[in-house]
Amino acid sequence: MASQIGHNKTLLPAGRQFRLLEFTLLLTGSMTVLAGAGIAAAIPAIEAHFRDQENAEILSKLVLTIPSLFIAVLAPVAGRIIDRFGRKIPLMISLALYLVAGTSGYFISDLTTLLISRALLGVAVAGIMTINTTLIGDYFQGKMRNRFMGWQGGVMAFGGVVFISAGGFLADFSWRMPFLVYTFAAIGLILTAVYIYEPEIKPDRIPSSAKSLSIKSVRKYALVYMTAFFGMTFLYMIPTHLPFLLDRTANINSSSIGYSIGLAILAGAFLSVNYGKIKSKLSFCQVYAVSFSLMGSGFIIIASMDNYFSVLGGLVIAGFGTGLLMPNTNLWLISLAPADYRGRLVGMLNLFVYAGQFLSPVLIYPLIRQKSIDFAFAVCGIIMLLFTLFFLIQNKYPVQAEKYRHKKNDSRDK
Repeated sequence: MASQIGHNKTLLPAGRQFRLLEFTLLLTGSMTVLAGAGIAAAIPAIEAHFRDQENAEILSKLVLTIPSLFIAVLAPVAGRIIDRFGRKIPLMISLALYLVAGTSGYFISDLTTLLISRALLGVAVAGIMTINTTLIGDYFQGKMRNRFMGWQGGVMAFGGVVFISAGGFLADFSWRMPFLVYTFAAIGLILTAVYIYEPEIKPDRIPSSAKSLSIKSVRKYALVYMTAFFGMTFLYMIPTHLPFLLDRTANINSSSIGYSIGLAILAGAFLSVNYGKIKSKLSFCQVYAVSFSLMGSGFIIIASMDNYFSVLGGLVIAGFGTGLLMPNTNLWLISLAPADYRGRLVGMLNLFVYAGQFLSPVLIYPLIRQKSIDFAFAVCGIIMLLFTLFFLIQNKYPVQAEKYRHKKNDSRDK
């Protein structure tokens, strides 16, 4: 039998088809991580290969970061498109573009053309991640949605470790080889064509719910968006600044730095896959409080210790906190969003997430310039502990309606 859930009375398939539907969503969601992680290890070799071209030093680094800029700018556009034209066809188009733009790096011999292909990859990822998160909101509700959002966060974290490792292995042969990892999208495209179906939402009308968004709901969206922005700004301090801190503090090699960051990702994955159980006992604000308390404490330990294993301990604690950040953010937004307006709101969320990633080095640099990397980690750790206090206070009032609604949703799933 199919199970009937969701605002739009969507019927989910049962048995093997349901498991393959879940697998397809998890697989396509993990592709957003591959966008950057797959070629990270090849950037020095790309710079060396194109060294004779003008501005090769800065342009080669943009090969890694330019997709984030295009994701941030175009995710809201993707949200509007899928609210108007549906989910499945735009997802298949995005996956096809991802496959072509991603693998084209293997054949390209000009740095400018390579940057254009990476920009197109960002366009594809904007569509994939916006549609993927929106479909989770369309298909699932209550405890099932909580559980699946946690699994998605865990798979994305594990995928990051796998893709970074695979990209590093292939980069030892040639800087072009990691681009072949993007052929992975062909599997996602086939599975999407077979197992993803269009939710029963009428996307061709102007959503009535959009006309009546209350000031209170707009404030909640703003809270989610700003938390996502600052959360990603802090989170991206780990891959962008921690290698320099470890190199100076412990004088360790690049492989050890990579393993250290990988350990933090795995710590986050552990909490991500258990997010559903955690969310069943805590409100959204309380989960944020736990997340920021772990991240803040970890950052302060990183800043205050002067040996490798102590810094590693702080990194693992911070990693636990990062594992709760995005599942909680995505789930809160899709729980608040009206079904016929969900794509646009998820698109706006992705704008703030990727803007936080892209701007993180810019926003943190003044702290480093003022004193040191340790100082930057300490200040950001204290700010996150203040975030913890804010969400504990916030929990007493605005989440009561949310709790009531989720109790009704949970009872519907039982």
